[in-house]
Amino acid sequence: MRSLFRFAAPTLLLAGTVGAQSPDAATLNGLRWRSIGPVNMAGRITDVEAHPSAPKTFYVAGATGGIWKTVNAGTSFVPLWEKGPIASMGDLAISPSNPNVIWAGTGEEDSRNSVAPGYGIYKSVDGGVTWQSMGLEKTQHIGRILVHPTNPDIVYVAALGALWATNPERGLYKTTDGGKTWTLSKFISDKVGFVDLAMDPRDPNVLYATSWERIRKAHFLKSGGPGSALWKSTDGGTTWKEITGGGFPSTTKGRINLAIAPSNPDMVYAMVEADSVRGAKPQRLLSGLYRSKDAGATWTWMSTVNNRPFYFSQIRIDPKNADRVYRMAVDFASSDDGGASWRAGMVGIHEDYHAMWIDPNDPEHFVVGGDAGIFQTWDKGGTYDAVNNMAMGQFYGISYDFQVPYRVCGGLQDNGTSCGLSRRAGAPLQMTDWFAIFAADGLQTAQDPFNPDFVYYESQGGNISRRNVASGEVLSVKARTVTRTQFGQQIERIRGTGTTPLTPEQTKRIADIRVLMKKELADPNVATRWNWNTPFILSRHDANVLYSGAEKLFKSVKKGEEPYAISPDLSSRDEARIRITTGFDIEGNPAVDATGGITRDATGAEENATIVTIAESPFKAGVLYVGTNDGKVWLTKNDGGAWEDLSARFTGVPPFAHVSKIEASPSDSATVYVAFDNHRDNDFAPYLFVSTDFGKTFRAISAGLKVGRPNTVYVVREDPVNGSLLYAGTELGVYASLDKGATWFTLDNNLPTVPVYDLQVHPRDRELIAGTHGRGVQILDVSPLQQFTSSALSSTAMLFKPTVALQYGERPVGSEPRAQRMWRGDRVPAGAAITYRLATPVTGGAPRITVLSAAGDTIARLLGTNSAGLNTVTWNLQATGAQMQGPNTGGRGGFGGGFGGGPQPSGNISDPGFPAGFNARPAEARGAADSTGTPENQAKALIAAQNRAPAAGGAGGFGGGGGGFGGQRPSFVETGDYRIVLELPGQPNASTQSLRVVRVSPDERAVLVPAKR
Repeated sequence: MRSLFRFAAPTLLLAGTVGAQSPDAATLNGLRWRSIGPVNMAGRITDVEAHPSAPKTFYVAGATGGIWKTVNAGTSFVPLWEKGPIASMGDLAISPSNPNVIWAGTGEEDSRNSVAPGYGIYKSVDGGVTWQSMGLEKTQHIGRILVHPTNPDIVYVAALGALWATNPERGLYKTTDGGKTWTLSKFISDKVGFVDLAMDPRDPNVLYATSWERIRKAHFLKSGGPGSALWKSTDGGTTWKEITGGGFPSTTKGRINLAIAPSNPDMVYAMVEADSVRGAKPQRLLSGLYRSKDAGATWTWMSTVNNRPFYFSQIRIDPKNADRVYRMAVDFASSDDGGASWRAGMVGIHEDYHAMWIDPNDPEHFVVGGDAGIFQTWDKGGTYDAVNNMAMGQFYGISYDFQVPYRVCGGLQDNGTSCGLSRRAGAPLQMTDWFAIFAADGLQTAQDPFNPDFVYYESQGGNISRRNVASGEVLSVKARTVTRTQFGQQIERIRGTGTTPLTPEQTKRIADIRVLMKKELADPNVATRWNWNTPFILSRHDANVLYSGAEKLFKSVKKGEEPYAISPDLSSRDEARIRITTGFDIEGNPAVDATGGITRDATGAEENATIVTIAESPFKAGVLYVGTNDGKVWLTKNDGGAWEDLSARFTGVPPFAHVSKIEASPSDSATVYVAFDNHRDNDFAPYLFVSTDFGKTFRAISAGLKVGRPNTVYVVREDPVNGSLLYAGTELGVYASLDKGATWFTLDNNLPTVPVYDLQVHPRDRELIAGTHGRGVQILDVSPLQQFTSSALSSTAMLFKPTVALQYGERPVGSEPRAQRMWRGDRVPAGAAITYRLATPVTGGAPRITVLSAAGDTIARLLGTNSAGLNTVTWNLQATGAQMQGPNTGGRGGFGGGFGGGPQPSGNISDPGFPAGFNARPAEARGAADSTGTPENQAKALIAAQNRAPAAGGAGGFGGGGGGFGGQRPSFVETGDYRIVLELPGQPNASTQSLRVVRVSPDERAVLVPAKR
């Protein structure tokens, strides 16, 4: 089935169970997200491709951050995939003969533990403005796309197939009619897909391809098998022959990636993952870089370096120098002798690189994409420019504090932990409003509600720390940890290569290590396994209490210090999973089935049998829920004194399903929500449950989240104001329910299609904060949504109670260059946001808003807007009396909350190659050129002026100058309660609501912290 989708007119992806509790489209259109960044990184990049003859135009594919386009070499970017059907992106390809034709293959090819599936291949014929589905939806992951150099209808696709299971929809596909139909050019088995393709630039019928046998589950990766191979076709993919012998490794292979030297196409490079020869001396993997000088007939092993092949393996060749090779992995390196020797590149910039495009006409110019975004060089890698001005951060978890404005912190994939402001008073946010507090993989965060200087953060594997961001003091708060790995590695060092018998002394040392190992691992107060994404929370009742989860639950009553266990091992304790993920058995012996496959990769990313979510009841301290990544759900009502296993009470949930989130209701002490994520077993259905009896029974509330595409539920939250209002973050975005999950609707008006890993509701500011895994942090004012009732949605007009208005002095804005390169967030007007809903526009004029004091005096009058749906105007908190003020509606979020760099939506602009409303030239006036300064036109203007002048009296000079402000400026109102009155023309009954205004002192660090958090 082919489907066309345009981003200029997004449609609601409502489920089939839409009921009376779903707001109408006009109302939902008024709920608009704003992006707050950050942009000092751009998240993982999977591909970069450029216009073949105009290299200032290039396209960037984020792993989950969409597709972006620049026409000015990275000064600014426009997003092109805002309403795509899926977020996970694999590869891009531009037709050499018609660069307006672009192909996008969905489903990231780097088979990491968090990767999600795609949903087929898509085609654009207008430079990315619109996209059409061209099928292959069940292939899940696409590694490479090649387009014929002269015929844009001939396209080849390397489809990996499912990562988390076997499936037949994989192999090499070819179309000769632009994607209308596909033929399976090469198929091996339901276990083996294809990851890479390369075409001989002299003859498009000569193709090279690599097949890859790999599979993942929650607790392991297996890269390699008999299906992995290198293939060649000389007839345009009609037939294929495996390349073997001639020095190419004959052992079992894993991932292989290719590159052909454009200046000498007989020179072919392959980065190969290959097993060792058993019994060979030395015993080593045959992985690394191989080179052929005769189009694949013979091969030379050039380098043994191949870092984490399943995740990297990318190589590129200089277009004009066949010996100049670039290698992308954790590091970035180059070779000038075909791979025999290497020089480190991108020193001090970042790590983990996945994508690269080299200018074919100027090889000193290239663009590199990695886990930190996009970097461009014009001097062959001597220096780089970071062109990250797109909010593409991949957040795992987020938190907030109670400063004014509040600050959001969160952990990002391979980009540490960052904190940033949620808004500025009437000014847009910018890059300097964010700061980083740690590197590595950032994951979960927590902020002290009473002292915002204290931020808790972590890197992978339970490395939790507390940082005072004012003083810089850092303290590790990780519970004491002993692991099988540390003892197993000690035993391995004693055994050595295993080629000589152990001495009696060595045997005794190993025995002693095993005794100590069993004793230490049995200690009830130590952690033995931490998840890569370790959960921890501050108590809702006491900010000095920190809970953290390993395989046991730990508690600290000293702000993280001196943690102690309050539970036994709460996981399934499955020995096989623990052995495979840790790499060692219970005796400390290396596991023959350790995760990784050919290349052992026991990094902790698949650490199984661990706690992954913790929730505490807002009603009573010590009522805690815990979920694990192997299907266990537990409840304690006495702070760990006793634990109740709830795991068997979820009908339809497969065993060992990952518990993605537990949410204890803030409105009812017996209500709890539980979400499961089973995508690691190739199950992408939404699983969401609720219990209203402390977990004795559960019922599913996920029916309205099933949309026919992968839509895993990662997080669920109950609104702290309206107990019937729920939020769910899924693989596709954010959903809401006004009837406790009976029906759902999307909150996606201007939110891009993006995985949402965390949601928080700020109780003071009434804002929903979304930690997206691909588009940074997005914020939505949900104060009106909290007040949506059947009567509100059916009435002619409804004035909503405003959120408390905070009047505060603005912090100085950081100094940044004033040009189009710098990112700017969405502008939020300062003051009190006054929102009302109109069923239809009123007649006889616009609505009017009056602000009255407690004594009934008129403080301000505002002219409202007159649109069907939600209308919001902002009172600036100044006492202007009866003088009518124009509507201050503020900026709009545009395409998902801000563009990359300077261009912003503007009027009815519609430029070819860009979404409607995008201004690609913001530094230049778009109106007709001004010719009034020519001598001829000036003379005409002077004559016309003379003809209009009075007969006498002269020109009169310039008068007395401006009148200044005409007296004192309006003053800001004081703290107090005010009344908002909404008047509609021709309607006698006005609507009223109360408004609380609070003036915030500069020395107040935590403002209006609620007692129940």
